[in-house]
Amino acid sequence: MQFKAALFDFDGVIVDSTPVHLCGWQDAYTAMFKQALDPESLQTLVGRSTAAIGSILAKRSGFPTAQAELIRRKANFVFDHLHTIPLIEGADLFIEALQSRKIPMGIVSNAPRAFIEAALKKHGLCLPFFLGLEDYQRPKPDAEPYMKGAARLSWNFSHHANIFVFEDSTHGIEAAMAAHMTPIGICSQHPEEILCAAGAKLCFKNLKDALSLLD
Repeated sequence: MQFKAALFDFDGVIVDSTPVHLCGWQDAYTAMFKQALDPESLQTLVGRSTAAIGSILAKRSGFPTAQAELIRRKANFVFDHLHTIPLIEGADLFIEALQSRKIPMGIVSNAPRAFIEAALKKHGLCLPFFLGLEDYQRPKPDAEPYMKGAARLSWNFSHHANIFVFEDSTHGIEAAMAAHMTPIGICSQHPEEILCAAGAKLCFKNLKDALSLLD
């Protein structure tokens, strides 16, 4: 396998937004149901799509029809706290390095498109394309998001192993493997052993450390 194209997850890979997302779910759930989620339950949500998390929490509350309102409240919380979301260390440098080498790239995320667009604009990042939750019928861990990402790269299926996918969650790594790509773990949420057990070929602390792939 050779590094000839890159697809990035967004939360936990480009931006360090997972803590704000989890706080948003906690805030919405507590406001609606007057009870807090325990930290262990919150961590099990990492890497899942917005729709899936909303469904899980609505069912847990005993009010399955509350999904839409949970998602709405959580989205409002995240946008209100957008200014607190930093870049993952080295994300801008890594993107600039790929651009200078003319390596094709894009973002493939389970996050809503509006959030991705707003966060990219906040940090002044410009990538050729990004895909979000609204672009799929079956979000990660299904292969569909990364298959659609490959199509945007105009990549032949036989060359998918040369597409390196940067992921911080086990669900994302499973999706990359299902699309026959090469998953690279970013250890912003999980230790290396968990990401490697899920199928990551290599792991790095952040994208600054991952610059060694380009040496």
